[in-house]
Amino acid sequence: MDLLSTLALHAAEAEKPLNDPLSLPIYQSASWTFRDLDEVDAVYEGRRAGTIYGRNGTPNHRALESLFAALHAAEAAIACASGMSALSAAFLGLLRSGDKVVASQDLYGSTLGVLRDLGRFGVRVVTVDLADWEGMGRELEGARLLVLETSSNPRLRVPDLARLSELAHRAGAKVLVDNTFASPYHCRPLEHGVDVVMESLTKFIGGHSDAMLGGLAGQKELLEPVRAVAVRMGFVSNPHECWLGVRGAHTLELRMQRASANALELARFLEAHPKVRRVHYPGLPSHPDHETAKRVLRNGFGAMLSFELEPSRAAVNALLHHLEHVRMALSLGGAHTTLSHPATSSHRFLAPAEREALGLHDGFLRMSVGIENLEDLRADLERGLGAV
Repeated sequence: MDLLSTLALHAAEAEKPLNDPLSLPIYQSASWTFRDLDEVDAVYEGRRAGTIYGRNGTPNHRALESLFAALHAAEAAIACASGMSALSAAFLGLLRSGDKVVASQDLYGSTLGVLRDLGRFGVRVVTVDLADWEGMGRELEGARLLVLETSSNPRLRVPDLARLSELAHRAGAKVLVDNTFASPYHCRPLEHGVDVVMESLTKFIGGHSDAMLGGLAGQKELLEPVRAVAVRMGFVSNPHECWLGVRGAHTLELRMQRASANALELARFLEAHPKVRRVHYPGLPSHPDHETAKRVLRNGFGAMLSFELEPSRAAVNALLHHLEHVRMALSLGGAHTTLSHPATSSHRFLAPAEREALGLHDGFLRMSVGIENLEDLRADLERGLGAV
């Protein structure tokens, strides 16, 4: 008879059901067993479906990858532990020492930070204003990669993806686009000629502010060296987070419909408010990229907007102290409506002169619009702005 310690490890058995569960199970195991060495070879070589180790990906990773690829009509996808881990894997997998990267000057602060970190390994980074077509064409000569955002963080600049992709490809460069703000609901960059699309799945696809995830999608041949880097360097997520990402995506379209409609109305409200100096939202005719956004984005203009109060921390604090439903949170893309302050969060690591050049002063606020009742949100902002 087996001793208690052996029974405690091996006696928890359950017959595999013939029928399937309606919801994807969570495969919460780092290690996986093999019957023999032949099966090990077959799984490693891709001749049989199987899981090697948690870092190589589990069925939950494969499910999220399949989903993300389908949402972007892509050949392949990679699930990572965050948007930044996905970007880091892409940069390390696609770039070599001596390569040149051209990037929009409006990129998310951490993205610019990672690109500049690569300078220690011989990668040269040049930032260009999206409106400077002459400069963009000049800098793309000899470049290996062009990095853009569908809607930039936090000024909501919208690049002409098709034109820029054509310009980059003519120069021999690949194009990587961060599509986090748009999500597949508003844009599928691969349809515009982009080579790799990245999203922080923590945001709109996850949608509930409870999972850290990132994804890359594109051609399988292009992504395979990136996947190898992600596995070797441990950039993958865990099974439960991947499960949360798949679950969250079930309501993506419904959430985006509501949140985007709310955002457009709140942008109009804020633009007309005397305490607001400027609103950044591509759905407004006043936005410099409004016409471009009508070509690049679909189903509306997104759930993200930014607005400017007087350049004062006191003004921002007065607003925050009088809000009830809209809360300060240094992320985005969840069901709740939230505000963030780029100068002290996402872009605080930029030099003051860089923040000033981007217009990110102390009164600049970014809003991730959620799915609450529109009138409640409008009343909340009216109350908060009244205290400024």
